[in-house]
This record gives sequence, structure tokens and C-alpha cells, in this order.
Amino acid sequence: MQEVKARMDRKTHLVVLGGYLLLALVLTWPLAAHWSSHVPGNGADDPPLTWNLWWVRHALLSLGTNPFRCDYLFYPLGINLAFYTLTVLNGLLSIPLQAVLGLVPASNLLLLSSFVLSGYGVFLLAAKGKGQEARMVPASFIAGLVYAFASSKLFYAALGQWNIASSQWIPFYLLYLFKMGEHPRRWRYPVLAGLFLLFQAYAELTYASFLALFTALWFVWCLIARKPLPWRSLALLGLLFAVGLLPILALMIPDLRAEGDILVEGGGFADVFSADLVGFLVPTLYHPVFGSWVEHFHFDHTVGQHLYLGYSVLALALVGVVAGRRRPWVRFWLVSAIFFWLLTLGPALRINGHDTGLPLPFALLAQLPFFKGNRYPSRYSVMWMLSLAMLVGFGMDWLLEQGARRKRLLATLLPATLLLFEHLSAPLPLSDMRVPPVYAQIAAMPGDFTLLDLPVAWRNGFRVTGPLDPIIMFEQYYQTTHGKRILAGNTSRNPPLKFQYFTEAPVINTLIALETGHPVDSAVVEADRALAAQVLRFFDIQALVIHPAQAGPDLVSYVETVLPVERFYQDGSSIAYRVKALPWPAGWTIRPGDALGGLSYAEGWGVPTGGVVWAQRRAVRLLVPLSGGAQQMAFRAYAPEGGQRLQVEVNGQIVQGIDLAAGWRDYRLDLPADAVREGLNEVWLHFARLYPAGQAALSPRTIGKTGLESPVNLVVQSAGQEVGDLAHIYVNGQEVSPNERGYNVAVIAPQSGVVGPVATFDTHLDDGAGQALAGFLDRVPPGYIVAVAAADEASRRLDQEAVAALQRIGAAGDLRDRFRWGHAIIGVQGAPPGTALEAMDWMRPVTLAVGEGCTEPQVAAAFALLTFTARPGP
Repeated sequence: MQEVKARMDRKTHLVVLGGYLLLALVLTWPLAAHWSSHVPGNGADDPPLTWNLWWVRHALLSLGTNPFRCDYLFYPLGINLAFYTLTVLNGLLSIPLQAVLGLVPASNLLLLSSFVLSGYGVFLLAAKGKGQEARMVPASFIAGLVYAFASSKLFYAALGQWNIASSQWIPFYLLYLFKMGEHPRRWRYPVLAGLFLLFQAYAELTYASFLALFTALWFVWCLIARKPLPWRSLALLGLLFAVGLLPILALMIPDLRAEGDILVEGGGFADVFSADLVGFLVPTLYHPVFGSWVEHFHFDHTVGQHLYLGYSVLALALVGVVAGRRRPWVRFWLVSAIFFWLLTLGPALRINGHDTGLPLPFALLAQLPFFKGNRYPSRYSVMWMLSLAMLVGFGMDWLLEQGARRKRLLATLLPATLLLFEHLSAPLPLSDMRVPPVYAQIAAMPGDFTLLDLPVAWRNGFRVTGPLDPIIMFEQYYQTTHGKRILAGNTSRNPPLKFQYFTEAPVINTLIALETGHPVDSAVVEADRALAAQVLRFFDIQALVIHPAQAGPDLVSYVETVLPVERFYQDGSSIAYRVKALPWPAGWTIRPGDALGGLSYAEGWGVPTGGVVWAQRRAVRLLVPLSGGAQQMAFRAYAPEGGQRLQVEVNGQIVQGIDLAAGWRDYRLDLPADAVREGLNEVWLHFARLYPAGQAALSPRTIGKTGLESPVNLVVQSAGQEVGDLAHIYVNGQEVSPNERGYNVAVIAPQSGVVGPVATFDTHLDDGAGQALAGFLDRVPPGYIVAVAAADEASRRLDQEAVAALQRIGAAGDLRDRFRWGHAIIGVQGAPPGTALEAMDWMRPVTLAVGEGCTEPQVAAAFALLTFTARPGP
């Protein structure tokens, strides 16, 4: 019978869109029944991703600020959200939806649209270039089902990771990329491809890197196949993308230059978030019938790394490969599927939880700039499933071509039903987004101030400082109701200071200790009581909310007996307090090493040592609480050489410049009343020159009681997992530590200061780490300097042999039975126990310094006492 062709009209497109919408509502059940009060998720990522939508709207329409610059989190430091999954495009699209429907329904509607548009985009891509025959409608529709409703995408929705579920713009980019290749003279195709590439970048930036890889793969394929390449169109596409990405790059690049590469730490946990070979064959834990099967296997399957292929998808894809093996595009999609499948497996092949050690392409890709920012190899599944979806479309096309027209409905419904059942993830987990009534009480309090929500914690893509409880993410979401600044927050990547500043702050570090279940010494409590009112004033905290079930009774007792607060609200889940107001100080003193004054040191400062602190960048920031009005800024400063120029900026206004003479001098600057505001002031010090940190030599370099003088400046910092999880060793400001779990050790030559062997020993999980640490230390020549820092947890596998070896470099402390303590040592091989510089603590990071406290390779000037004093009026 002659094939009857029918061009797809508008009605066909509407039916296809309606079909995907209906499936989206069914497959995300019970979301439709809780449309205005719940969102999909497990309470980890869904609250801050809902916050995203509010923040973009609030920043643009209420504050008139750049949404990437945010001081409503991590206050008063603020956070650069260019390194965060801000989902700006979703935020922009949500603005009219929020105005009409509200925040939660807007979020749910955008999530549903990602399923619908994902399916529709692949439908168009699969139907492209096939004459759009009648049989291609069901074949292309099923291809869209594979991409839009794969269990991997539903898994990300179940985790509340809607940024990862926002993959709807990928097929549209590919559609116009291919059209661009077929019609190189039509400028609209590179423009549309660039537009959809930017859409995807602003919905989830990681996916833009995936599309760059795909474009490179397509480019190589065209070269091998000797297809003409649209060079001008490619150039236009690249230009449009680069220009469109400038708002993000302009914020990322300065921080990367100032803070170093913060995109990844260590291996980035790629081994944990890699797909397991067995996982491709086992339904995910959310399958309503077979979900329990995965518990019988040993691979990780809880955070989106479980990629179930589906046997119907595999069968149809194989049919497509075999039937279309002579067609170039079938071979291309097969290559694409294999390439991205290999990337999902991560740096080494894993089979049922066993690391075979077989290296894979991801290990090479993880070394490249920008690409290494993706620490989830399994996220490449989005490109893998799209490639499989195209092969499924080819397979369905062939099957439908073989059958009679009257059997096509059955031939379409049967595989569609089977593949949807195999990938079913129902019921989808939901999070209750109804805001506790206490936050309406906070919202009603007048003024712009800071709310301290307890428990308090800071989270990024690698760690949590504070308790690991979903409440910390909901506290950020509750800001969408009360609208006040908060100290805490969630981000993806950040400089270490954004966490360490708070863990070292008086009172705040006690709160962290109590909420994580640690007892606090009475002397600490008394010291806090003396400072509490001024600390709360500094942060402009005027209200507190405690969630006792998550914070614990000790925290409630501490707040009510130490902090100057009065309770004004209580219900079954929350207690709220007002802070007894203190006036803003008329003047302020910043003394290096002082607990309260130390709150003023923001970005760019070194470690205070011997009453001196170094400015280490061309621009450093001070935070200064003042009552307003004209001020005199007086300070004692040291410039290594003459010719150093200092400009002072207050709250964005350059107020005065001054030349710093070589050596120590006293200086005074007048700050005009119109530059100083009541509240917390930002004072930036801008320097004209920087000097090598090795030239800084103000403080003695004697190492403890060993009698040895260090030829270099040394700084060692250590913190357990709950208060920073860091192990830094700086030699003249250069980081030399591996900064990995357990003990990190660096050996320095006593005459030249040359850094010798550096190693790390996982004394938390590695049974042989203690013996290896002892062996390493015993091979250090006598008289050599040894710097040691513990990170995360270093006590569990620490043995007597290792402790004795540490004592032979002058240490006296023993970390055994001190879970997650920090331990820092600067010692000398052969020194008696107790003569090294040493510090141990569980409550806050510990820092040691020999010479200058330089943590960056260059310095601008050193500062001693710095004061702000109110000037009398005229």
C-alpha cells in the first residue's frame, strides 16, 4: 500500500504538547493534589531552589540590585551567586507567575514545563529531516517520552534538584545547531541556537559545558564525514554565547583570580557520584513495584547516580542501530550515546560498588578548566538519554514502517506504556512548603535587620558547617516570607572565608557547638556573656527564631541565659525572641587578635600574629559598625617600601588617598558624614602595589621552644568537619597542603626554606595510615621543619606509632578519642615533645603562625591598631 504522508499541522503539535502535559501531571503525582503547598523533593535542595525564584524577583523588583550579588545570605560578608545554581532564567520566567499564582505554584508550573518542553524538543528533533510522515509522529513522540520521563530525570525531581531537571532547552539547541549545519547561509539558525544555549546556561550552567562537548563531538564528526562546516555560523554562535554569558563571567573571573580555583576541591567526590555498571539494569528506588530490588546491591543509589536504562529503551535503541546502521545520523547518535555513557561512569569503572581501577575518560575531562566544576559524572546522563532517545525514535520509525497502518496504534501504545512503566517513579516525594506562622510575626517587625535562625548552618556543594538537618535549608526558604537578612545560607562554591569567618566569630561558634551536640566549657559561656550584646549589635541581629526539636535544649538554655533577648512568641515548633536593643557604637576599635574587633576583617586579610595583620590584596575589606556622622580613621601601618598609595573607600564612596612611607608610621584620615552611615559600614582599602610575602619580616620566626629559626613565614590552619573541614599549610603565603581528610604533612628545609615531600594520611578510614604517617615522619632528616594539619576527621585510625612519631617532631597532643578535632603542628624533627608550636580544638579552627601570618603569596601593608572615632560637628 502506498504510504500516505501528512504534514504535521498546528493541531498535531497541540496534541503532542497536551499529551506530554497530561503525562507530566500523572507521572509527578501526587504533586497535582498539593499544587499550592508542596513541591517535589526531600527537603535538601528544593527549599533553596524555591528561594531562587523569590530572590531573583526580590532583587530585581524590590531592591533594584544584581541578583548575583547577595548580602541577604552569609550576612554581612554576602555571597557571589554566580558560583551558585541560581537558575536565573527560571527566576525571570517565574516573576509574572509569582505575581498571579504565588511562589510555590510558580515553582511547580516551571517544573512541569520542563517535562513538557523536554519531550516536545526531542519530538521536534526526532521528526527533523524525515519528511514528517504520519508514522514519524508516534515515533518522535516516543523519543520525547524517553528523554522527558526517564527515571534519571524523575530522580532529580524527587531530590528537589530542579536545576538538573531543567534540561528542556538542550534539544532545542541541538535542533538549531543541526539546522545551522544544513543551511549555513541562514543567520536565524545560529541566532536561535545561541539563544537556546544561553537559556540552558541560565537554567543550569553545567549543562552548557555538556553542550560544548556535544558541539565539539558534532564538529569532529563533520570533519571525519567530510561535511562542510558553517564557519561563519559557528563564529556567530560562539560570539552570541560569549556575550550572553558576560554577566556571569564578569562576576566569576575576579573571584577566581582573587580566591584561586574554588570550582572543585580534591576529587570533588566524583567517585561517589558516578554511575555504577549494575545500576543501568536495576530500577531506581522510586519505582513503586521494583524499587526495593536496589537494596540487594552494593552501589550508591541515593543521590542521582543510579541511572536505570530500561530494557524497552535498550531494545528499541538496538533496533534503531541495526535498522539504520547505514544511515550517517544513526551512527552519529550511537557514537554520542557511547561517549556520554562513558562519561557517566566517572573516573574509574565501578561494578556493584567495587572500584575496578579501570580509568575512564571522565578522569581526563576533570582536569580541564570549567569542566572540572562538574563533580557529578552521572549528570552526563542527560546527553546520554537524549542520544538514546534519538536511537529509540529511529527504532520506532523502522518498526512502524514494517507494520500495517491499522496496527500502528498498538505498536505505539505498547512500547510507550512499557517504557513509562519501567521508568515510573511514583509517588513522587513532596516537601511541605507551608511557612510556620512565626515568620509572619518576624515579617511584621519594622525595619531592615538580621534574623538569627537556629540551628544555624552554612552549606555548599562539598560540606555543611553546622548541623546536617533539612531545617537549615527551609530556614533559607522562610526568608521568602520574613524578608530579613540571615547569617547562614546555601551555595555551590565559595571561598573558605565565607565559612571560616563565622566559625571563628565569638558567640556564633558557641552556637554551632551546642547545636551539633557538644558541651561547652563554663569559661566560654562567661566570655560569651560579656560579648554577646556587642556581637548581636555588630550583625544587626534584632530577632531570633529557634526550632527546639532540631536545635536541642542546650541551645535554648544558652540563648535565654547568655544572650540579651526576651521571648515574644512560642508554638509547638518555634520560639521567637526580640533582642534588647543597643545603640550603634559612636566609634570602633580593630585590634589584631581581638575576638570582637576580629569581626571587622573581611576579604583580603592574613592571620593576625603578634598584634599585626597583613593586607594581602590590592583591595581589602573592613566591616565597621558605627552610629553615623563624620569619623576620624586612625591607624598604625607598615609598608615594606616607599611608594605605596592607599585609597580609602567607604560605602562605595572614595573619601581620601594617602601615601604610605616605608616602615611603621601613624596615619589619620577624615571620613565625611555623608560617607558614613548608621549601621555596618563597608570600608575598602585600595593599594597601588603588592610585594612578595617572603619579604615580609616583622615578627620573630622562632619555632616554639625548639630554638630553630624558620627561613620562611609559615601558617598552619586546621579544622574538623563540623567547623570548617580544612588543613592549610602556607609557606610564604603559598598553599602546599593537599588539604585532604586526615593528617596533611609538609617538610621544609631549615636553611633554604625549600618545601620537600608533602603527603596526606587518612587516619580516619585507612587502617594503614597511622603506620604510614609514622614511617613518613621518621624518614625526615634531623633538624628539618615539619608542618602538620588535620582535616575533617583524623582520630579513628590514629595509632600509638603515629602519635609517637608526632612527638618526635616536638608535639605533645594526642588526637585519639577526639573525634573531628582540629590539630595543627609546626615542629622540628628530633625536637623534644612539647617544644613545637601546637594547637588542638573541636569548637573552632586552630591557627599557628611562625613569622608573618601570610595566607596569600603577596602583601600590601601591615596594620596594627586601627580606630574609628566620632568627630565633633562644626
